[in-house]
Amino acid sequence: MSIKLIIVTDLQRFKLFAIKVDPMGRESVELVQSIDSLETHERLRDKVSDRKGNFQGVGASGSGENHNLEEEEEHRRIKEIAAQISRSLQEYRYDSWYFSAPKAINNQIVELIDPAIKSTMTINLHADVTKIPDDQLLEYFTK
Repeated sequence: MSIKLIIVTDLQRFKLFAIKVDPMGRESVELVQSIDSLETHERLRDKVSDRKGNFQGVGASGSGENHNLEEEEEHRRIKEIAAQISRSLQEYRYDSWYFSAPKAINNQIVELIDPAIKSTMTINLHADVTKIPDDQLLEYFTK
C-alpha cells in the first residue's frame, strides 16, 4: 500500500495531512502538521511604524516609504512555504503527495521546491482549500 500525503497552504496557513485507508478500503485524511503564521495577520503599518500609524522616517512627501514591502513580505513567505514543504517531506515517509495553494502563489512555490521532491507530487491543485473541513478535503483532489 502506498503512502500519500496532502499539503495545503496559503500565505497564512500550512497544513500537512496523511491519507489513511481503513480495512474497508475507504480513504480519509488525518492532520499531521499545522502551522499558522501570525506575522501575516499584522497590519503593514504596525510592522513598519514607531507608533501606530506613523511610518518610520517618512516625511510629509512620503519619501523613505517602502512601496514594495508587501511584495517583499509575500515573496519571503513563499520561500518559507517551499522550505517548509521540503522539511516536512523529508521528515515523513511517503510515496506520493498532493499539493494545493491559491492560483496566485502556487507556481511560485512549486518552482522553489527541490526537483527530486517535486517529481513525487502527483496532484497540483491551484485553489485555496486551507479552510475546507478535513473530512471534505480529499474530495477536492479526487474530482
